[in-house]
Amino acid sequence: MRPPTRVVLDVDTGIDDALALLYAVASPALDLCGVAAVAGNVPVEVAARNSAAVLALAGAGEVPVAVGAARTSTGAGPRTGPTNHGPGGLGVVSVPAPDVAPAQGVEAVVRQAAAGGPFTLLGLAPMTDLPAMASAAAEVVLVGGELAIEEPPELNASHDQDATARTLACGRPTTLYVIDVFEQVCVAPADVDRLLRSDRPPARLAGELLAVRRSHLIGDAGALVLLTHADLFAVEQRRIGFVGAHLTEAADGRVVDVVVDVDAEAVARTYVQVLLRA
Repeated sequence: MRPPTRVVLDVDTGIDDALALLYAVASPALDLCGVAAVAGNVPVEVAARNSAAVLALAGAGEVPVAVGAARTSTGAGPRTGPTNHGPGGLGVVSVPAPDVAPAQGVEAVVRQAAAGGPFTLLGLAPMTDLPAMASAAAEVVLVGGELAIEEPPELNASHDQDATARTLACGRPTTLYVIDVFEQVCVAPADVDRLLRSDRPPARLAGELLAVRRSHLIGDAGALVLLTHADLFAVEQRRIGFVGAHLTEAADGRVVDVVVDVDAEAVARTYVQVLLRA
């Protein structure tokens, strides 16, 4: 058997970031080595606290959680306006507070992860933290960008355009998990119910989060399923760059791998099965 893929997640937790953390812990094909929080869906301190709380409930309280950037490269804070995530990040779902508040810095978490061997960096949030992290990674997977341009621009790429551009220029093999695919993977209501009835706390939490998530989208968690079940996704090389505030196909862009299609039902089923079997 292949050894598990070592991963470090950068998050703004967030309902679907929490779903991604639960999958990263539950999947035997992944080894979660560290987490960094950044301002995005919620302020950075809230994102870090939510991450640590989810990890503790999942039995992975030993995974280090770093408090990353509170503001973007241009000084902007977290996103404004109402979202499905609510002011606390996890909708109306309550998770017990972690025993210890996150206190590590991003550099320490990356250094600790790198000391154990190659790792994949997954950016599931605005990319402010990533330029300082990407050079230590073997490869980078980014949730962000769009192929079909719509308004407003996709948040993760557009919230800190300077950091996004620098991350794409990091020189590491990079895969972009675009919003076009992100929006396709929804868990069937019957499977949400299966998770809610589970006797496993992480599975029940996943069910609670999906129950309040719009359309039961797994969102960011799809990028984790990409690492464990690549055969369920179609990936093509495209030139990607900014067109205005949109990270999309551009003639002068950088060549990266882009997830262009997905077997959405199979990915959603895979997510549920991994959580139920963990």
